[in-house]
Amino acid sequence: MSARAAILQGRRLAESLMVDQWRIYRVEKGAVDDLTGLPGPDQQITVYEGKGKLQSYEGYERNPETIGHTSTVQRMSLHLPVGGYRPQVDHVAVCVDSFDANLVGTEYRITQDAPFKSLATAYRAFVDFKAA
Repeated sequence: MSARAAILQGRRLAESLMVDQWRIYRVEKGAVDDLTGLPGPDQQITVYEGKGKLQSYEGYERNPETIGHTSTVQRMSLHLPVGGYRPQVDHVAVCVDSFDANLVGTEYRITQDAPFKSLATAYRAFVDFKAA
């Protein structure tokens, strides 16, 4: 089997495990109103809709404190099909359908640009889930 055939087979196998449905969006700041000088509402621009798999493979938690409030941020990775979407820091991934009902509606902030490698079977973008 050639290296190309092996990688393509690996991608098919990786995608077969991506059973959840995801929507990824970026936030575009609202335009400033010329008359009032106030910004308009932010808009969510969808940049990806499709399959994915959320994975946690090791503990990585941190507890940042902001204005007297401490929250726990858990690091995970979101596996996406190769070439389906180019991950960008600050995009938001929302699980819209899953075998695990607890995942549906949860949001994760992408914290890594371009998780590419030469022989990738999936893009594995680091994401943060912010627990209250």
